[in-house]
Amino acid sequence: MGKLSSRKILFLRIGIDLGCGGTLGPIYPDRTFEYVPIPDDPQNVSPKSLFYADIKSTYGGTLDQFIPKRFRNHPAHYDPEFETYTYGDPTKNKSRQLLHLKLDDILVFYAGLRPPGQNHGGRIYIIGYFEIKSVEEVYLTIHWPPTKFKHLFANAHFRRAEPDEGLVVVQGKHETSRLLIKAFLISDDDQYILPKMEEFLGIHGSLKRSIGRWVSEEKANRVIEWLFKL
Repeated sequence: MGKLSSRKILFLRIGIDLGCGGTLGPIYPDRTFEYVPIPDDPQNVSPKSLFYADIKSTYGGTLDQFIPKRFRNHPAHYDPEFETYTYGDPTKNKSRQLLHLKLDDILVFYAGLRPPGQNHGGRIYIIGYFEIKSVEEVYLTIHWPPTKFKHLFANAHFRRAEPDEGLVVVQGKHETSRLLIKAFLISDDDQYILPKMEEFLGIHGSLKRSIGRWVSEEKANRVIEWLFKL
C-alpha cells in the first residue's frame, strides 16, 4: 500500500445495467454478488474476444445465465478485468479523468445490482477497486494491438478487432487491487447516494451518471483506509 498523502480517489460505474444490457447483475442475501460486464459490439469481434459463455460465474456455470437472450451471442466487454487488473476507456470525459490518476491513487468500481428474480429497481454497490500502478495513453499504430502494450492485452479494448481512438488504460497493483467478495451498499432504491455515504465520501446526488465521481480531497485519506478494510 502506498503513502496516504496527496492521493486521489475516483469512483466509476461499471457492469451491465438497464441502459446497456437490459438487466443488472445479481446480489444474494449474504451480499455476495456476480460481476457481469456490459455486452460488446458484435461488429468488433476478434479471435481474442470473450463471450459470456467463456467466463465462469463465481458461484457455478458461466455468465451467460445472467444475460437477456438477445445478448447471449454477443461478446462481453469484460472491463475492468480482475486477473491482470486493467480498465480502459476511450470516451473523452472518462479518459480525461483516468489521465488524472497517478501512482498509488485509487480507482473504485461500483455497479447496479439486484436480487435474482427481481425485475425492477436495483441499488448501487461498491464491488472492487484498483490501487494504481500505471496509466497508459494508447496511440494508434499500423499493427493492432501494438506489442508495446502487451502487458495490457487482457483488457477488453485490446481484444477487439479494431482499435478505439483516444483509449486510456489503467493498471492496478496486483497485491492491493481486488474484486470484493461482498458488495457494499452505497445507494437507495432510486440510486441516490445514501446520506451517510454522502457525508463520508463527499459525493452527492444520483449515481446513475456514467461519468466518474471524485472523492473530496479532504476525505481521501480516511476513505482509502476504509476501502482497504472492505
